[in-house]
Amino acid sequence: MKSSAELVEISKERSQGGWQSSQTLGMPELGYAGLSENWMLKTLGHRHWRLIATASGQQHASFKDRRGNDVYAAFCALSVDCPGLFLADLDDSLETVSKLYRVSRARLASLHVLKLKGEPIASVCLVSTFVSRMVAGENASVARVDFAGLPALPALPADLDFPYHAARLARSGADGHLGLRMFQAEGRDPDLVYSTCPSLDFNRAGLMYFPSFVAAAERAASDRFGKRAHHFALRRRDVLFFGNLELNESLAVRIADWIETEQAVKASLLLTGKNERRVCEVFCEYGKMN
Repeated sequence: MKSSAELVEISKERSQGGWQSSQTLGMPELGYAGLSENWMLKTLGHRHWRLIATASGQQHASFKDRRGNDVYAAFCALSVDCPGLFLADLDDSLETVSKLYRVSRARLASLHVLKLKGEPIASVCLVSTFVSRMVAGENASVARVDFAGLPALPALPADLDFPYHAARLARSGADGHLGLRMFQAEGRDPDLVYSTCPSLDFNRAGLMYFPSFVAAAERAASDRFGKRAHHFALRRRDVLFFGNLELNESLAVRIADWIETEQAVKASLLLTGKNERRVCEVFCEYGKMN
């Protein structure tokens, strides 16, 4: 048995806009119900960043704006379609195929297909834009910046509509997405107040890492499930990001809608920071595990 601590990738190929890999799964990559969503998002988020660096001809990603300030690829949306995460187990070989696309001048998207024994178990779409702090040390000052220097990238395939749909939802409001309400959450007491931890929730750039927002939403959903939580597995998650938090700033999570049947649950959650500032909207679908 290969040590999971080694995070062994038995094959890896990177080229402009693409990346293929295979690795043996161990405890760090797995959770109670199969492949860990948190590990998956962190891993694919890093891969997205590395794909941008490779496309830019950089071995070590380092981007600056016209003022010389650091530029980051911040995620503005993600979609996880995961009917088979629960199938993953110790010592399985996970194959991942990734591709980077241009959505618009300001946005890039990566599509990641994860497979076990050649069969897809999940696909993840990550959408990013380039941002920089307008005020040094203040995450609330993060804003989009123009970034030149990326070569031509493939256009989105016709069947990958989520990056465009996410932009429409962000502009016009996501109330009704996946048949779920959102705006009724505003003004209510939080279902969960998440005390963020710099060493656990923030990345090296000093920004709250995007999987931490998803984890906070999942904690609130798990609280609502109660003892039934271990009977359900995630099937889909769509997330819209609108901002970030300062170090040690608390995150309030409100369940906006919850639709439950015997075999499935759908939920929407609103995440806000200080002064009810909207930072994230999360839409989830869970299925009962047999």
